[in-house]
Amino acid sequence: MDASRPLTTERRFFPELEGMRGLAAMGVLTTHVGFSSGMIGFMDKEANGFLGVMLQQLQVSLPIFFILSGMLLYRPFALATLAGTRKPAVKPYLWRRALRTLPAYWALVAVAMTFLNREQITGAWQVIRAVLLLQVYQLDSRTVAQGLEQTWTLATEVAFYALLPLMARALDKIARKATDPGARIRRILWALASLVVIGFAFCVWTELPSMGQYPMQNEWPPKWMGFIAVGMGLAALSAAADVSPATVPAFYRWMMKNPLWCWVVAAGIYVVACVRPIGQPGHADYPDMAGGLTEMFLYLLFGLFIVAPVTVPRDRSKFVVAAMSNPVMRFLGRISYGLYLWHIAVIYFWHGNLFEAGGFWELYGVTLGGSIVLATASFYLIESPAMKLRERLGKVSGGPSVETIHS
Repeated sequence: MDASRPLTTERRFFPELEGMRGLAAMGVLTTHVGFSSGMIGFMDKEANGFLGVMLQQLQVSLPIFFILSGMLLYRPFALATLAGTRKPAVKPYLWRRALRTLPAYWALVAVAMTFLNREQITGAWQVIRAVLLLQVYQLDSRTVAQGLEQTWTLATEVAFYALLPLMARALDKIARKATDPGARIRRILWALASLVVIGFAFCVWTELPSMGQYPMQNEWPPKWMGFIAVGMGLAALSAAADVSPATVPAFYRWMMKNPLWCWVVAAGIYVVACVRPIGQPGHADYPDMAGGLTEMFLYLLFGLFIVAPVTVPRDRSKFVVAAMSNPVMRFLGRISYGLYLWHIAVIYFWHGNLFEAGGFWELYGVTLGGSIVLATASFYLIESPAMKLRERLGKVSGGPSVETIHS
């Protein structure tokens, strides 16, 4: 790269990131079907063999969404800090997030409130709370509307969207106290590590006996910001590899050169999570403090190692490209948001509740098939038209893309 000319950016599409999102959506859908079919242990019911154990720990898929969001959204801010490129404008950024997230979600809210919760609605606030993604901040989990149980994660994502410009500005100030690119990336990583510590501290609080079983505070954003911080760290490392590869820390250089070993390590971590060193394997019961902290640590490591190979800016592994950008994975990634939104509602429509909803394979076929149909309709009828508005309101291409250094 010619150091004498100013660096400029371009937006490029990385299909591997889309495929990784599809993988995460399939994992979340599969573990929820495992729970609803009774394969996963809960309370006095035992897990159904090793398959039940594996299905229960497919919840490792959930952090992938948080890590991908941190990586994709922070990367242009990291480039601005490390390379001196133009900082993203906040208003278009917020428009892009709103257009990508809210229309499809509001469609789900409309359907769920009309067909699954009509008899339980006693006031306008129950609907307004769901529309504004505030349901996670109520303390009684029993009042979360049917079909919207999984959307607590979306509330965390939206909180991150709102905070990201402020977080990026703070990280920029911290990093710019150093002039050397290597020192800047280290400053960013150490600052992000504090968010991981906060996440563990919040986890300790939610696991206190005084909080009881399944407290709603367990789903509040502070506990999950550590996963987003991992994604932001990968964004900074990816940006550094784009700008000045020699300054990239050794552990990320190893990840860049050994993507398959990263996935082998991730698979090993998944097996350890299945064995569950602290806790009962295959059970979805609320863990004690030691179990909760161990699980959180394993999920952070799993997310880091499985996502890192798709963050490499150039010269990606042919195997990674083939595994994550084939037509099936790209299609699942394209409709992944709809899969995430609709699969719980499909289970309700099929069985009426989330417990003992039938045999696993029958329920899996119904849920996957119904979710794909609804997710495809959501993408082409709601999400895609909304994203086209990003060209006017968001000042960027309507298609998915990542900001990189212009080659």
